[in-house]
Amino acid sequence: MMRNSLLIGIFGRAGARPYRAACLVCLLWVGLQSASADSAQGQIGVPALDKKIIEYGWDVPTPDFIRGHIQEMEQKPFDGIIFRLQGGSNVFEPTPWEESKLAADLDNLANTHWEKFTDNFALMLAASDQDWFNDSHWTAIEHNTGLVIRAAKAARCVGICFDPEPYGKNPWTYKEAAHRDSKTFAEYESQARKRGAQFIKVIQAELPNPKILTFFQLSLFGELCRPMKPEDRAAKLSTDGYGLLPAFLNGILDGAGPGVTIIDGNENAYYYSDSKSYFDVYHLITQRALHMIDPALCAKYRAQMQVGQALYIDQYFALRTMRVLGNYMTPAEEQKWFEHNVYWALYTSDRYVWCYSERMNWWTNTTVPEGAENAIRSARAKIAAGEPLGFDLRPIAEAAAKRERGETGP
Repeated sequence: MMRNSLLIGIFGRAGARPYRAACLVCLLWVGLQSASADSAQGQIGVPALDKKIIEYGWDVPTPDFIRGHIQEMEQKPFDGIIFRLQGGSNVFEPTPWEESKLAADLDNLANTHWEKFTDNFALMLAASDQDWFNDSHWTAIEHNTGLVIRAAKAARCVGICFDPEPYGKNPWTYKEAAHRDSKTFAEYESQARKRGAQFIKVIQAELPNPKILTFFQLSLFGELCRPMKPEDRAAKLSTDGYGLLPAFLNGILDGAGPGVTIIDGNENAYYYSDSKSYFDVYHLITQRALHMIDPALCAKYRAQMQVGQALYIDQYFALRTMRVLGNYMTPAEEQKWFEHNVYWALYTSDRYVWCYSERMNWWTNTTVPEGAENAIRSARAKIAAGEPLGFDLRPIAEAAAKRERGETGP
């Protein structure tokens, strides 16, 4: 109706000038059709819908390698990488690093000419025998964190990747806490929350509007993200290996300025073989997880927390040392599983998907599964065009599961 009214209005005003009226009608019609097409395409290219795939794995590069190979690396179907510093990544070490140990990293990163990789992250690890109540330990941790942030800034990173998994001493478990006999779990939660605020303040002091990509946060606590008595939740967390991680996250939210974005990378997505799981976890992270957030921080969590998704190439292409579902698929089916997961990971993430691998190397082209790169490109193209995936993985996954169980017949 609006289109017709506009056209009639032009004819009425330009009745004495039919040629000019016809030109105006044509221009208006083209403009309206263009606007309609943009709307129909879902405004492709809107920054909020610009999904990114970030590479990480045992092939994680160091700054010297990146500087020497960046042009070849950027031919791969990623938007950025997670890199580790040769000088160190385990920022939770309770002793201060010498600044000189990162000098080579800083030089290499400052002289790396990024082009296609626009969203890069410096890695931080958390294994530590640090004492949450020891201020000198935390002075050292803040110092180490600041050095990694300096490197991230030199590399023009969008943020840091914080992997809370403890490859060594676990700082998150109350069961092994230094003062467990004299301090309650609630006291430890309060202290971990205080340290989370200190941690994020160091990061944002040097890196404006940082993105904090974590491999998992509250996506790890699905059974606790529901209504329950606070004392019951605390009792369960006090025996959990990651029991202090939610308190640390609340502390990060305490200290985060409005430009900080925190991404829950949902590592559990490694193993998905259906689209429903992606939607379920989106609901978990965005809504059910609020049961584990201080009510005073819920609005902040909603505004600054994003859902990420994870991919695990070794799982889909049967590269793991243990037998998994991928071992019971044909090579063509493995590729479909990977494309399926790339597609739904992109579809349901707010922005970031991280692609993890172990027994392969993207950068040296070692043991890269046939079809893996094409699967990423195909899924990305379908997402960008607003197209459906185009196939159903369920019969493939169900048949593979039957073979895995040793079942035969229809």
